[in-house]
Amino acid sequence: MTDRLVIIIGFAALAAVGLAAELTARCLPTRLTPLGQTLRPLLRWRALRVLGVLVWAWLGWHFLAR
Repeated sequence: MTDRLVIIIGFAALAAVGLAAELTARCLPTRLTPLGQTLRPLLRWRALRVLGVLVWAWLGWHFLAR
């Protein structure tokens, strides 16, 4: 098993956990808040929106561009 495959499996596991948390938040809103509702106060500032796009681009370039 190569290092790249381990990293991809790790990101897939994180995505699965994130999806499970989002589905749980949608079904039980009293226990968890959905991701959009959590990020809404942070995304009010333009600098944080730009930073989010840059982080997303960095992740895509370094882990998915091979």
